[in-house]
Amino acid sequence: MSPRSLARAEIAFPCPRCGKEAVCALDGRARCRSCQAETSLALPPELRETGVIESCPACGSACLYVQRDFNQKAGLAVVVLGAFLAPFTPYYSSLVVAALVDAALYAMLPEITVCYRCHAHFRGFARNSRHQAFDLHLAEQYDVHPPPGTEPPG
Repeated sequence: MSPRSLARAEIAFPCPRCGKEAVCALDGRARCRSCQAETSLALPPELRETGVIESCPACGSACLYVQRDFNQKAGLAVVVLGAFLAPFTPYYSSLVVAALVDAALYAMLPEITVCYRCHAHFRGFARNSRHQAFDLHLAEQYDVHPPPGTEPPG
């Protein structure tokens, strides 16, 4: 992967201090958008050279999946709007329009890689063929046993 294509690559991961989103580029330096804490990730040289994610640099997990880079709340809003307008449109055509809008967005938006364990997002990286779509069974294993340091205070 060329350096130019990695220019916009970013990693969004949970801040070790407050748990909100921290973002870093390929230099590995990150700043939390919420508490302004600075942290760094140890990025392997292969990641900078190839642009392929092998494991999560934030938590070390190799269990990653790919999904479209789309806000799920916005997608749900499109469907709800289509369903709300359905009784007022001929042949419930608003549902068809909502489905077409959703399909068009799905086709146009890029894929991102997401870590099952810490939910870090990797934008702008090449797809690793070993990473498949979201697997609910695998995700449930990480929800039952959250990574160390992410348990709620109690």
